[in-house]
Amino acid sequence: MAGQYVVELEAPFETPPKALLREHGLTVDETLSAGADSYVVLSADDEANVHALLRDASVTSEKISEVLFVNSPTVGGGRPAGPEPRAGHQVYVIERPIPGVGFFGLEKKQKISAGSNAAIAKLGDIIEWDHSYLTGDGTYCVYRADSPDTLREHGALAGAPIGKITPVMQE
Repeated sequence: MAGQYVVELEAPFETPPKALLREHGLTVDETLSAGADSYVVLSADDEANVHALLRDASVTSEKISEVLFVNSPTVGGGRPAGPEPRAGHQVYVIERPIPGVGFFGLEKKQKISAGSNAAIAKLGDIIEWDHSYLTGDGTYCVYRADSPDTLREHGALAGAPIGKITPVMQE
């Protein structure tokens, strides 16, 4: 069964030729580019295939994390993000250091989602949560907001730790 992997990169990901992706049994699910701090989300049969693709495509990774769950506003009873960022919003990846979060039970994941939704309701249209990749080490959360300060305020209201905040181009 295929899994998803978040790959932290030293440079924006340039999608390899389709034949190379097929050879390694991978698909590119999402790219989040920001120069020296970029991410790609890949689906693969296993992590060895991810390593092989990166090697054959001459891509240097900083870290590869298996996605254990994809959280979103709907998991906690909220509305999904719109198809495009709102005017004045930038897309950000927030790395949250929450050890073991991907292994939490569904009820706890729903509670985390509901907490984020409640913080967004307090802040209004200046922030929107798209989705989050939960791993064994923490999360890679994709948000749209007017500023990093809004993301920090959201984290404080939701009781969610903030690690690195990276503005990205989402594809």
